[in-house]
Parts: sequence; structure tokens; C-alpha cells
Amino acid sequence: MSFKNIFSKLFIFALVLFSAIFVYALGLKAGISAPYFKVISGNNEELTLDDVRGKVAVIFYETKDVVEMNRPLKVELNKFYDAQPDCVKKAIIRIPIINCQGVFFADAWKNNLRESSKKEGITIYGDWDGKMFFSYGIKDKESNLIIIGRDGIVKYSFVGKIVEKDLGRIKDLLTDEASPPDINSSSYPESSRQ
Repeated sequence: MSFKNIFSKLFIFALVLFSAIFVYALGLKAGISAPYFKVISGNNEELTLDDVRGKVAVIFYETKDVVEMNRPLKVELNKFYDAQPDCVKKAIIRIPIINCQGVFFADAWKNNLRESSKKEGITIYGDWDGKMFFSYGIKDKESNLIIIGRDGIVKYSFVGKIVEKDLGRIKDLLTDEASPPDINSSSYPESSRQ
């Protein structure tokens, strides 16, 4: 292999590494393509970015000690989801994720994920290797809310406690992203669409 090829590969590697560090340092921003992720439930079911393509993904990524931080928002979003027509429900996937990287007694953690999934009525996933934590710029010991649109673009990203005034904005975003195209186009005059 020539020096030029080695230098090119090192340059590309450095660029990818710098980009990942940049995303981690600043956190995930709206408007970028969602990085790849793979999470695994307590029942060993894998979920990846490829599995959610074409849907609106609502991701809460948290550590177990902050899952209650945005409980009022989660309750309101569940009510909002339950009130939607089936075509909108099918377009939204809700993904709660717990940071499980480096845990001891993985079997006990998987059992806790299974029990919590039953209690909440939704599958809860674990980020076992921490790759999603790093690539998404997740803030530790915080509630991280990420919404990925059908097109794979991050539409919303927030860290911390979400205040009530932002709930309407989040609901509007979900309605716009999850509604079938004919509903969106008939709801807005041509001049107001972006």
C-alpha cells in the first residue's frame, strides 16, 4: 500500500472521529441525518435505525435514575398518541431507551427491562454497548428526547426537563410528520408550506 493510500485512509478515519466527537460535545442537533443505532430489549429483540425508517421515531434516552423527570410529558404524549387515528399511530414508533453500558449483572438488568416494559405497556430497550450514547451525543443522567422524521432527519432534540409550553410544539411536529401526505397538503395553504 502506498504512502498516499495510507494517508488518505488515516485522513478519512480522523475526519469521522472528529465528527463523532463534535456531535458528542455539542449534542444532537435538529436538521442532521440520524446516526445509526442498535438497541436491544430485555427479551433480546433488536431495534435499529433501519427498522424505524419511514416512521416517526420518538426516542426518550435516559438513565434509570431520571426516568421520572419528564413523566408528565410522557403521560401527555401517550394520551396524544392514543387519540390519533390508526394511520397516524402506525406512522409513529415510541422508543424508550435506558443507558445500560457497562452494567454488572446484565441478566438482572434485562429482567428489569422486561418488568418495566410490562408495567409501562411499551417495549423498553437498552443501549448495552454505549454506541448510541456516543453517536447521539447523549447527556448522562438527563432525560434526552429525540424525534426522527420519516426521512431519517432529526427533527427535535432536547436535554433536560421539558416545560409545558413546548408540549404543543412537540404535538404539532408529530402531527405534521406522522400524518399521511394528503392530510398535510390539504391542511396548509401552498404558501405556508416550507
